[in-house]
Amino acid sequence: MKTLVAIANAELRELFWTKASIDKLAGFSAIDFVPLNRPFTSADLADRIGDYEACITSWGSPVFTPEALARAGKLAFIGHGAGSVASIVNEDVFATAIAVTSANPVLALSTAECAVALILAGAWDMKSYSARIPRGEWSNNNRETVLGVTGRTIGLVGYGEIAKHVIRMLKPFDAELLLYSAHCTREEADALGVGLCGLNELFERSDIVSLHNTWTPRTEGMIGAEQLKRLKDGALLVNTARGPIVQEAALLDELRANRIRASLDVYDREPLPADHELLAMPNAFCLPHIGGFHGPLKRRLCDFVVDELGRFAKGERLLGRITLDRYRRLTPR
Repeated sequence: MKTLVAIANAELRELFWTKASIDKLAGFSAIDFVPLNRPFTSADLADRIGDYEACITSWGSPVFTPEALARAGKLAFIGHGAGSVASIVNEDVFATAIAVTSANPVLALSTAECAVALILAGAWDMKSYSARIPRGEWSNNNRETVLGVTGRTIGLVGYGEIAKHVIRMLKPFDAELLLYSAHCTREEADALGVGLCGLNELFERSDIVSLHNTWTPRTEGMIGAEQLKRLKDGALLVNTARGPIVQEAALLDELRANRIRASLDVYDREPLPADHELLAMPNAFCLPHIGGFHGPLKRRLCDFVVDELGRFAKGERLLGRITLDRYRRLTPR
């Protein structure tokens, strides 16, 4: 077997490709790396891919165009050392015998941990309390309280790998968990200990709402004024999914009214401009899209794909396999 590692960024290569990972792959496949820090385009991929049975990609790798697929006569495996594969393959790949897999099971755990951290940070109003200390101010034990998480009603929008981890992580807080998703059966919900409900009902009942659905044409702008106005006074909205799922103007209106709080890792426009209104709002806690930054997990992304290729070579089940149905529900980038 020959494997092409189509990752040209030197920083990513250093982060992902430890000696242990390279040695593991070399144990069952010859390896070629594309040149470092030089553009490696879809045309370049088409020129080279014909010699390889496997290709490993990540952020910044080129798209498998129809031309590249047409020249990939030997290719049997594409492993993406990142989350959504929609940035590297189109639907036409699923008309071939090529197996497509991604390291999303690893990345999902990192994003879930970030989501829970943002839930805790927002529910404990950590931004405003930490801002008091440099101003010479302190807390008032006689009259102040925070939302907190224990015993609260927490609504999750979207049901995938990330949401499943979040549900598990929130169990010790004895919270009532609600879920809005077309992809979770009543039996699954019962087994998880969550209550299925409609979107508007979830916003009405929840003290905290956390978004975990993918960004597709169907979900873009699905959270707007109609949903946000249903939140209780003092409720918290958490978004580690994608910014365009929420109508930004409607969110800004609610935040300006100081009626709710938001903990955000994603935005309509990224990077978020330094003069954006969100950054000046005391009730908005903003992070620069770091959901996938868990160190040990991020460094495992390509190692997971190497293990997937090993499973593929042995005829074993792939843990991160992407089917056409799953592909159609993916965030495009």
